[in-house]
Amino acid sequence: MTAQTNSAKSASADEAYRSLIGHTVACATCRAGAPCVTATRLGRAWRRVRG
Repeated sequence: MTAQTNSAKSASADEAYRSLIGHTVACATCRAGAPCVTATRLGRAWRRVRG
């Protein structure tokens, strides 16, 4: 695994967050407040990247 610079890590975290937000806005399951496996996966990825 390679070390990321702060700006690269920040850009990755921003991209992951935007993916999560974009999904929750467009997903009928998320908008209904029901559990969504895709949102869960995207949320975990975002938390992993922002570390």
